Amino acid sequence: MEAFGLFDHPRPAPYPFGPSTLADILVAEVAEHPDRLALIDGDRAWTWAELDDAVAAAASNIAVGQVVLWTEPNSAELVVALLATFRAGGIWMSTASAVPESVDVNARMSRLSQQRTKRDPFGVALVTFTSGTTGTPKSVAHSEHGLLAPGLVSIEVEPPAAGERIGTPLDLRIANIAILGPISAFLRGATFVVMHRRFAPELAADVATYGVTRLFAVPTMAFDMVESGDVDADHLDSLDRVILGGSGSDPTVLARFADRFGVRPTLSYGLSEAPTGVVRESLEDPIGSGRGHPLPHVDIVVVDPATGEEVPTGTEGEICIRAAQEGPWANCWTGTLGYLGEPERTAALFRDGLLHTGDLGRLDADGALSVSGRIGNLIVRGGKNIDPTTIETAARSAEYVADAVAVGIPDGRLGQIVGLAIEFEEGITFTDSDDGNPTGLDRLDLIEIAMTIEEQTEIPIGATMVVSRWPRNSMGKIDRAALIDAFGPESLL
Repeated sequence: MEAFGLFDHPRPAPYPFGPSTLADILVAEVAEHPDRLALIDGDRAWTWAELDDAVAAAASNIAVGQVVLWTEPNSAELVVALLATFRAGGIWMSTASAVPESVDVNARMSRLSQQRTKRDPFGVALVTFTSGTTGTPKSVAHSEHGLLAPGLVSIEVEPPAAGERIGTPLDLRIANIAILGPISAFLRGATFVVMHRRFAPELAADVATYGVTRLFAVPTMAFDMVESGDVDADHLDSLDRVILGGSGSDPTVLARFADRFGVRPTLSYGLSEAPTGVVRESLEDPIGSGRGHPLPHVDIVVVDPATGEEVPTGTEGEICIRAAQEGPWANCWTGTLGYLGEPERTAALFRDGLLHTGDLGRLDADGALSVSGRIGNLIVRGGKNIDPTTIETAARSAEYVADAVAVGIPDGRLGQIVGLAIEFEEGITFTDSDDGNPTGLDRLDLIEIAMTIEEQTEIPIGATMVVSRWPRNSMGKIDRAALIDAFGPESLL
């Protein structure tokens, strides 16, 4: 592993139940329920036996170590190719967007492919890319063993229901979505529904048409459903669980979703390196609380970012992950194998027996985690660290403001200045000039809002602008790098 810049994990303990390889993901259901539905894509459907046959046929055309890159949108064929790659011992390359030229993926994958001569559940089976929200995307490598964890853990946390149907309109070329979608569905013995449409009324209609019971989405989709007057609430009657990941959400929006559609959205916290979720929001807490308990296969440790020492309960620090130390899941989890071809980044990720997430949070006395931000998002102005969430919270409480994001804009003198991007509430018109706006707000009003926030937080605001649509990456997260680039000279205060 070290030859590829990866981490050589100690051999993990076996999972307490379920298959030990992705090659065997269909075995149990094919044996027990061969004629039940396993996969739906529009008006096409496959039983477990038919899906198994399709995967076997596709796998016969894939060599051990062969790299498979799928470039087309969501489809049953994508799902079949994914499972076939694992069955054949190939390597699935997971990306929904162009890889930056600075990431020499082809050379790395070619070397890796040549070295893989037999199926290995602990070797590289999938390479994906981080969303790049805070910098250059990293090529994250996972083993079959690591990819099995989220689906198997979900069985213990929420045992499968009879007739369960899992669906998501999110891009299945993204590794976390493939794991939460078809991989988890098949491990749970559920039917996976390939979904194509994200526009709120159409998404709701598809939920009804295919009887989806568990929906994976991002908070922007929940917001759109709540705000759209064209969504028929009856279309979501089949749902008993909506799990949201990818970015934060306003608790009032989540509450409105629950009131209107009769199902509470549940927030999750995870990352590509885990892979996917490691903390799920506690249903005992108020909706949208942001608190959640670690899933049973991991322990969460919060450390001082400067010293690496564990901090006291209730103290903010860097969120770190390790395998659960006790119980049936003890020492099963490994997380990623590291960043392919990037030994320095891999070494920085795994330190002192912990996977360092780069996220900030705190553990409460009951063991619940609250995520507060990201170390990489800190703004360093004149040598002083500024947490953007402090500014964003104040901005969201201001009149007319629907949402706000604070970023660090490069500055020759101070290193960075605070840039504040604001989205106004629906119906508020804005004119980016000082000449006045008889029907709404203008630049002077924007400056006044920024100055009020500055007074409240005692943090100087150096630039501000209005956005009508947030730049987002494929995971639904706000793309802070793109937002920084959008600030021009006219934004300076």
